[in-house]
Amino acid sequence: MRVIQVGAGVHGLRWTQWLTDFPKTEIVGLVDVSDEALTAARKIAKCGTDACFSTLDQAIKNTNAEMLVCVTPPEYHKATIIKALKAGLHVISEKPMADTISSCKAIVKTASETRRRCVISQNFRYRPAMYTIAELIHKGKIGEIGQIKVDFYLGFDFGGGFRHEMEYPVIVDMAIHHFDYMRYITGLEPVTVQGVAWNPKWSNYQGDCSSSLIFEMSNGARILYNASWGAKGQFSDWNGNWQIEGDKGTVTYENGHIRLYSVPKLYKVKTEKEIAPKKMTREEQMLVLDNFIRAVTYGIVPECEVFDNIKSMAMVFAALKAVKTGKKVPVIDKAFADLLSTL
Repeated sequence: MRVIQVGAGVHGLRWTQWLTDFPKTEIVGLVDVSDEALTAARKIAKCGTDACFSTLDQAIKNTNAEMLVCVTPPEYHKATIIKALKAGLHVISEKPMADTISSCKAIVKTASETRRRCVISQNFRYRPAMYTIAELIHKGKIGEIGQIKVDFYLGFDFGGGFRHEMEYPVIVDMAIHHFDYMRYITGLEPVTVQGVAWNPKWSNYQGDCSSSLIFEMSNGARILYNASWGAKGQFSDWNGNWQIEGDKGTVTYENGHIRLYSVPKLYKVKTEKEIAPKKMTREEQMLVLDNFIRAVTYGIVPECEVFDNIKSMAMVFAALKAVKTGKKVPVIDKAFADLLSTL
């Protein structure tokens, strides 16, 4: 498929490489306001200056693109995605879908009206370890889930930029991966959330980079989510450390290691074993691309399509409301539920 890529910053250049390496995509347009960024992307894509544009309008008009990849900061997602969908392009966008719930709803509405595929790149789903954990749970290895603890304590300095200026950087920019994991791994949907957020004294983030949240899920299970980009050390990898407990046992993940505990009666562990992550032909963004191309080609509903991903985004915005108000709030209110029922 012929692709326009919008956004050629640091992460954008990674997408340029993935799109160039993927056998079923060809970059026909690169869009960025920076000539320097365009030059760097053009060299990776091995295309001429005639494929470089300063606006999306120019790229749409002057290329025969079939799809668009959006790698801009979140506040520009809505305008970019909606313009592409209305121009008849299928879309893959970097997470999060958008920076406000109203923008997310507008994207979902446009995708429904235009009947174009619009997928959010939740690439963390397609990491071998987490993919393996999801399979274990879906096969019933630990039974019905009752409680989960997630610890994402990874002190990280981005060296400035929009993340350091956000009011709640981890919740807005990072937690979407973990929230999407929660739904993907468990098959459960969120009902309510409550929590707090704060900023350690030593933090170089302007906003609250630490938080603790409790989600109630559709079967009554609770998920405790602790996260910080201001931790004094790197105590987890980017997946976070997980303890997922069901009525038949527990699965844990810590820094690359998966362990399965069989606990058939009350609390005594019967067996314990380490599980090797499943070997995958494609991972992360390359699997996102493969799933997307297959969906467009064969009319299959792709994973992480916006109609589903907006439920993960709802967790983000509900969490924000919870920490701002100090109250337990519904993840999907009546108005939101009514919208989802029409899609």
